[in-house]
Amino acid sequence: MTRNTIFFGFNVRPWVFWPPFILLIVAVFSSIIFPESFISVFRNIQQLILRNFSLGFSWVSLLMTLLTIAALFSPIGKYKIGGKNAIPRLNRISWFAIVLCTTIAVGILFWGSAEPLSHFLFPPDFKRFEPNSEEAKSFALGALYFHWGFTPYAIYAVPALVFALMYYSGKSRFSLGIMLRPILGSSPHPFWETGLDMFSLFALVTGMAAALGAGILSLSGGFLAFFPDLDPTFLTGLITLAILITFIISASTGIEKGIKNLSLFNLGFFFLIAILFVILGEKAQIFSSIGIGFKEYFTNFADLSLQLSGAGNTWTYDWSTFNFAMWMAWAPMTALFLGKIAIGRTVREFLLVNWLFPALFCLIWMGIFGGTTLDFAADNPLIYKNLFLNSGPESIIYKVFEDMGYFKVFAQLFILGIFISYVTAADSSTDALASISMKKQTGDPFRSDTNLKVIWGVLIGFLSWVMITFSGIDGVRILSVIGGLPALFFLLLVSISLVLILISPKKYL
Repeated sequence: MTRNTIFFGFNVRPWVFWPPFILLIVAVFSSIIFPESFISVFRNIQQLILRNFSLGFSWVSLLMTLLTIAALFSPIGKYKIGGKNAIPRLNRISWFAIVLCTTIAVGILFWGSAEPLSHFLFPPDFKRFEPNSEEAKSFALGALYFHWGFTPYAIYAVPALVFALMYYSGKSRFSLGIMLRPILGSSPHPFWETGLDMFSLFALVTGMAAALGAGILSLSGGFLAFFPDLDPTFLTGLITLAILITFIISASTGIEKGIKNLSLFNLGFFFLIAILFVILGEKAQIFSSIGIGFKEYFTNFADLSLQLSGAGNTWTYDWSTFNFAMWMAWAPMTALFLGKIAIGRTVREFLLVNWLFPALFCLIWMGIFGGTTLDFAADNPLIYKNLFLNSGPESIIYKVFEDMGYFKVFAQLFILGIFISYVTAADSSTDALASISMKKQTGDPFRSDTNLKVIWGVLIGFLSWVMITFSGIDGVRILSVIGGLPALFFLLLVSISLVLILISPKKYL
């Protein structure tokens, strides 16, 4: 891999790199010095965004889902990204593994058990279900499928597709602004390109820090279950350091070695855990849960997507709107990475690998883990409720392992899975961060500045550890959701760009 070693010679785009970098440092120290005020102020801003733009997040998410389906079956599906002579750089399995692990792999490990349990114990008021009831159990699976299936992957797929089409249609700067060329023309004002890149970079860094924080907490919970006498602060620091060291080793080897090999290992690991869970668990109940999940998902899809009965409800703000805001905050920057590795593939192949297949994988995963959790919780609702409220959502999956009777086997696999998942996702995301921060672009889009990747990775690790240790993970999660507001408007414009491309592909490609 070509290394660019002149970071201190300022091989960065100043207005893209420095404002988010400085703002994040200020946020860290503000959270340490004024933890209560920091959380209070930004939580109020977050709630303002969730309440006033809730319908916008839902409707734009639905629009992107419908656009993804339209593009999949449109004539443009045969168009090859990069032109007729473009050659893929990755085989299909490696490509799929990277896509899956770049997007929501850590999330499915953390929330696969915790989220459906929350819906089961505390169902939304507008559905009028009794807590712990069969109706609440079925709805919990459907809501889980809604939040982790076709809609979030459409939020990633639309901007990634538009970026891939625009970037490989001509020599363009590695920038978010090129996604808006169908609307703004071939030469958008540099101010808009710089502003978009800067805000999206900030949103992705805070989102990654929030994901790392959740991962660190899950890993700490697992280690403390085995070694209860360990000091939690020391343990979280040690886990963060281990993740950073592994990430730096992987980052130095590039996409076609480090990221690819880690992603393939991670994918195999996911399959191993899921298959073991099915073999050692109640097969009939698991398959039943997967079926119920799909049925409830399609039954409630229009209601949850359009907020027909849940508009203005706290549950909608806390779950659907919050999740969509998180996905949207990540999506623009993640799209840069997903788009650039798609060269040589047709649009239809792109949407199958970036939307349909990973969404199906996540839904089956959620059915396995969410369904098993709900089955145990239905037998002992009080125990699971107390654990959820007193020990946090990260403790639920370990209780499930215990109830299955295979705690040591699954806990050890799960700890390793979380570790590898975050390293893989961080590797891919920091590649995008480095690419968009670089002033001098390399001729090969698969190569980015290793030093910049390491700098962003270390900053994100430091941010997560400090927030967990001194003010809790809430602060960085709030910051990452706030980044979803500008992303909402940007993704609406990107969706319009895709509509124009679908209408007149020859004009733009």
